[in-house]
Amino acid sequence: MGFPKCFGNGRNMHAKGPELATLFARIVGIVDGFPSRLGAGIRFADYVFAEPVPLDSFLVPPQMMAIYAVLVPDPTCGPRQFQPIFFGIINGQRQGQLSPEEYRSCLRVAGGKGLYVATCNLPPLFQPSESHRIQRELIHVYSPLCNRDSADTPSTDLERKVDALAKQNQEHELLLKVVLAAIGHLVQPTQEPKKRPVGFQPSSATTRNAPA
Repeated sequence: MGFPKCFGNGRNMHAKGPELATLFARIVGIVDGFPSRLGAGIRFADYVFAEPVPLDSFLVPPQMMAIYAVLVPDPTCGPRQFQPIFFGIINGQRQGQLSPEEYRSCLRVAGGKGLYVATCNLPPLFQPSESHRIQRELIHVYSPLCNRDSADTPSTDLERKVDALAKQNQEHELLLKVVLAAIGHLVQPTQEPKKRPVGFQPSSATTRNAPA
């Protein structure tokens, strides 16, 4: 029968640490994925997610650890007609809910279509670093629009701050030029009046009437 695909034909049987945890997650995905052959579940990359359910009716079980995908119906996708627009993490210590900004971004991308969510359960005591690694892997493969918006938000804020700082610097430069011009006007030397020559100076009329 051979090894399942995630074993890599037995090469990963000696995996340790984080590699073993990731391998275990994929084994769990394969076991959970057997029902998907009968129509249940949805696969993204090497990970099997549960059957999508409407986001409004999704409840996070206590201490749940999972990767979740927010989906929108898309007839161009196959074999399941769902497009992932966001991948997130439920780490058992927080509700794993979308932030208001992420939720608004998903609604904007959905364009009036219903939002769905599917989860890929992770084994207990799964390393958070591995959860984030799987999330990054899925984002790299599918480029979901709402993860891209979340990633762009800090750079957008930074650009806005840089623009404001540049504008402030321009205002300071203009003010400095005005101040320097005012100082230059104040220290400009005043022109001294012409001094009258000392002694007798013949008038122009006397010069004209002088004998040749």
